[in-house]
Amino acid sequence: MNSKNNKDIKSIKRKLDRLLTDEEKALYKKVLEDIAKNEDFYNTSSPEEITAHLVNNCGFDKISIYKLFKKITLISEE
Repeated sequence: MNSKNNKDIKSIKRKLDRLLTDEEKALYKKVLEDIAKNEDFYNTSSPEEITAHLVNNCGFDKISIYKLFKKITLISEE
């Protein structure tokens, strides 16, 4: 990974840390853990399939997942 990408990732992490609520941070951590366990699924699935998996298999609240992903997307696009 080059240093520009590294800086971009660090910048996004700082923004996430500032803008996510404590509940969203906890949910984000759980989502990252599930991604690590099921990497192939996440690489090959649609956003709808991923959301369904997180709600049906992980027991996460659909609205909370949507809001978290919306914030992450907005932060990443800045």
